[in-house]
Amino acid sequence: MKAKAKVVLLLSDLHIGSTVGLWPEGFVCNEGFPIGQNQFQKWLWKCWHDMLKWASTTIGKDDFELVLNGDLVEGIHHRTLQVMSADVSDQTAAVLDVLSSLSTSAGRVHVVKGTECHTRNDEIRIGQALGGTKDSVTGQHAWDRLDLDVHGCLVSFAHHIGTTSRPYLEAAQHSINLGVEIHEAARMGRPIPKVICRAHRHRHGIWSDGNSMSIVTGAWQGITRFGRKVVPAAVPQPSAVILDWRSVEKGELPIVHPRVYTAK
Repeated sequence: MKAKAKVVLLLSDLHIGSTVGLWPEGFVCNEGFPIGQNQFQKWLWKCWHDMLKWASTTIGKDDFELVLNGDLVEGIHHRTLQVMSADVSDQTAAVLDVLSSLSTSAGRVHVVKGTECHTRNDEIRIGQALGGTKDSVTGQHAWDRLDLDVHGCLVSFAHHIGTTSRPYLEAAQHSINLGVEIHEAARMGRPIPKVICRAHRHRHGIWSDGNSMSIVTGAWQGITRFGRKVVPAAVPQPSAVILDWRSVEKGELPIVHPRVYTAK
């Protein structure tokens, strides 16, 4: 798909519905009573509004495309008790509450599917509600994989990438996944992506070999009880990334503007 703008705002892993995930202020559930924010969610909410202000300032009056790269909703999975509401329709309503103003200001919205145990098919309905683009293969308003040609630079968006509990090995998956993308495209005679954007591992990171680039956005979620078991030393770092081709030659890598928050 060809982008209509030279700027892309990239977000992922909002995990709305988790007790340690992003949650809107003043939310009222389907049963008619309010579900408020805990202390961590108040901090996330403050970061979210700071991010919106930063994005507006960085992008200015230019058109931009919004890519939501999976796991927008927490769902009910692995018997977790860490949910704001056991009614998943409350969770998806909260997603629309959080994203409605941002999606309205974007020229186009692209929703990429996340992890099925979290999202089921909710992201298809969320994509439709936000006016998201349709996957050309499935006809759904959420993509398994999105290839976007921005100013002559092919960017591949997909949710999943390998994880690690060892921070000093984080870059390995960046280079491995980028190499696989380039090799597979070349072997099949397809256009070769210069940028890949992933999520899932809840670790913000940007890696480049000078010719191509891998970007992983951080999660808007704290450490769950499961997380404390597998990555007990991890510190939440929600992030957003703006990919900007406005001042580069056609086909070149974008200028990357990251916004990263670190939990105290």
